[in-house]
Amino acid sequence: MELDNIYLNKLPIVAATGSEGGTWNHYAFIESTWGERKILLKIIVFSPLYNTPLSFLSEIDHEVLQQTAIRLERPWNDFLHETKLALCTEGGANGFSYAVEENNFVWRKVVGPALTVAYGSVILLRSQCLLSDVLSNSIATQNRLRNDVQLKNKVLHELKEEHEELVELQRQQEEDSRLYEIELITKCISILNEKKEVINHLKKKLAEDDDEAEGEQEGRDEDEREEEEERRRVETAAAAAAAAAAAAAAAAVGSYGGRRLATQEEDAAASPLGASDSEPFLVDSDPQDQDEHGTLPKRTKYQQVQRSATTTLASSSVSSTVTRKSAVPEEDDVGAREQPDGQLDDLYNKDTQELLQQM
Repeated sequence: MELDNIYLNKLPIVAATGSEGGTWNHYAFIESTWGERKILLKIIVFSPLYNTPLSFLSEIDHEVLQQTAIRLERPWNDFLHETKLALCTEGGANGFSYAVEENNFVWRKVVGPALTVAYGSVILLRSQCLLSDVLSNSIATQNRLRNDVQLKNKVLHELKEEHEELVELQRQQEEDSRLYEIELITKCISILNEKKEVINHLKKKLAEDDDEAEGEQEGRDEDEREEEEERRRVETAAAAAAAAAAAAAAAAVGSYGGRRLATQEEDAAASPLGASDSEPFLVDSDPQDQDEHGTLPKRTKYQQVQRSATTTLASSSVSSTVTRKSAVPEEDDVGAREQPDGQLDDLYNKDTQELLQQM
């Protein structure tokens, strides 16, 4: 049988002596073995009335306990638990009383000041050698418990050593962590300082670049302003020169037009009415003088005016060539005016040749 199901306890009992002295308080060692169908009890009563301990052997069937539970209207599991608590508690369970009455061992539950309920009873049968059996079981239980205690102490000692090692390891890890944190913080501070220096250097360089860019931009703006002013001065000078050239050309054209008009009027006055275009010259009435001298007739006033107009036209052509860029349309007008003068020269030469042939 397993030792875990064997319990040895010391319980107080009240025994009646049957004499005038009444009852005596005694104590008994009860070894209970709990099986699946019954409970085996070994009771050893120690009393000053007897010279030797009294040994009793008894057992309880589960059927009897079930009938008692039914009689008390208690659930079976609860009743079995209370019975085990009453028989296996060292010094007796609270609320229970134990007694030996007429060779019966009875345990009752106290439910009031003077009211108890019988939870169970067994017949006490005298038996020999129970004390040695109880002592043997007690020694075995003690040895088992000692072994369990030693094993648990060993495990506890190992756990204690492991705990100390873990504590030391934890302390070392905390120290390493603290040193690592200090080293990490130092490195972070160093890196932050380096970054701060780099940032300051970049800010300084950026400021210098901004200053250079502003200087270059100001220089470009100044150059652009100077170029713009130069371009405006050139445009102004070109516009002034063009205006002056246009004015000079207009003056030259007006002078030439006036002289041309005067020349035409003089030609109209010098030419007699009804005269032939093929006879522009006046000759003497004496043909003999012509033959004697053999000279060409003198040019008339018309021819001198024509030569003067030709000279003026050439001068105007030179002036208009100087101002060609600003007065190109005026050159076309002057060229158109020069064409009639050329026709006059051709006409003069033709009349001269005919006159020479007649002579």
